[in-house]
Amino acid sequence: MSLNGLLNTSYNSLQGFQFAIDLTGANIANVNTPGYSRQRTVFQSEGTVDVASVQAQVGVQVSGVERIYDAYLSNQVVNQSQMVGYSQAKSDVLDRIEGIFAENGGAASDMMNRFWNAWSGLATNPQGQLERENVLAAAQDMTAKFRGLDSALSGLVQDTDDNINNTIAQVNDYLKQIADLNKTIVANGAQDSGNSNILQDRRSELLKQLSGLVDMNYVEDRNGAVNVFLANGKPLILETNIYSLDVTHPNGLIAVVYLNDQNDNLNQALSQGGKGKMAALLETANTIVPDYKEKLNALAAAIIAEVNNQHQAGYDNDGSRGSDFFTSAAEARNFQVSAAVSSNVNKIAASASVNGDGDNALALGAIKDKAAMGGGTVTINDSYASLIGLIGRDVVNAKSSLDHQTSIMDQLSNRREATSGVSLDEEMMNLMKYQMAYNASGKLVTTANQMMDTLMGLVK
Repeated sequence: MSLNGLLNTSYNSLQGFQFAIDLTGANIANVNTPGYSRQRTVFQSEGTVDVASVQAQVGVQVSGVERIYDAYLSNQVVNQSQMVGYSQAKSDVLDRIEGIFAENGGAASDMMNRFWNAWSGLATNPQGQLERENVLAAAQDMTAKFRGLDSALSGLVQDTDDNINNTIAQVNDYLKQIADLNKTIVANGAQDSGNSNILQDRRSELLKQLSGLVDMNYVEDRNGAVNVFLANGKPLILETNIYSLDVTHPNGLIAVVYLNDQNDNLNQALSQGGKGKMAALLETANTIVPDYKEKLNALAAAIIAEVNNQHQAGYDNDGSRGSDFFTSAAEARNFQVSAAVSSNVNKIAASASVNGDGDNALALGAIKDKAAMGGGTVTINDSYASLIGLIGRDVVNAKSSLDHQTSIMDQLSNRREATSGVSLDEEMMNLMKYQMAYNASGKLVTTANQMMDTLMGLVK
């Protein structure tokens, strides 16, 4: 090997190991960066070896930067992010519903029992003004509670609508960022280089964030661009083309559509797999809350029908036949005491006859034990208790599902970190290895210089 060749080899090795040290430093600096995949310097030998002619220059060059990345594992993380997103959003919603129906002071069940007990108190003193005022107060408190529950559920739907709009804005932003990265990565040729690797890391992290919001799949094409689709195959991104989403409200429901095609309802595609935050939000607004409201409406309708029927069978303090105690309404939001009774407690028909007895008040109080719901198999109080039990079970199931999905996500994240994440111990060992190689290359330069001095001395 000539002295020039030796110096050239030394120079290339110094450059290569300097680059490797720089890349190791980059890995260490990003040890806590979410989604960062550690990078590894790929060395390649170069030069000629000709032993017979005593020519043996073998140098080294950096041929690329390898991204330590498991595509299959990353896809699993993305898919699991959808499960966590759905479970988290649904658990949050059910927590709010449980809070709305909280069985503590001022619960609807307490209000109902006060109402039934007030009739029993009136039965012992049918003419008593205090007892009549107690019945009216208990009825007004109970109806106000029902209206409050309905209003809170309606407010939850409105909040969910706002949440959906915010989530759609997030989705569209992620789509734009991914499409922009597609453009840059394709322009770079998706080659195995540091900059391209960093861009792909960013895109992978965005795909993970996007999957937490919507049920989606993605495919990387030969050019390095990622194409994103909904569960039914409808596109969100095709290379650099974006299919942005929007929200509409057909027939009082909430629907997600394409921004440029308001008639293409995407709810089924977003909800059918039970994945992503959007699926839970749509289920909340269009199914879960309406179902609870329907049960609440049925309960209010049963109380209205049974109390009004029995009240009409009695007589008030004036000896007149009883009228409706509650206004006729089929929904909890309109549940209230009739104007006639609320303005004059003497209109309360406590007597079963014109004699002023308290038998009708007693019969009204006994409605709580009457099988008036479920096709004549369930009492009103038991029906409400069943509703509370259903909410409790739904909350427990949602929390259990969230814990399970989060546990799986943690396992996958740990596996991803073990595969692609930065290990400080490993990087420190690499740093020492490259430093020693760099020092040796420097020693090689010194040796070449000494040899050059010797050669120049011979010339003199």
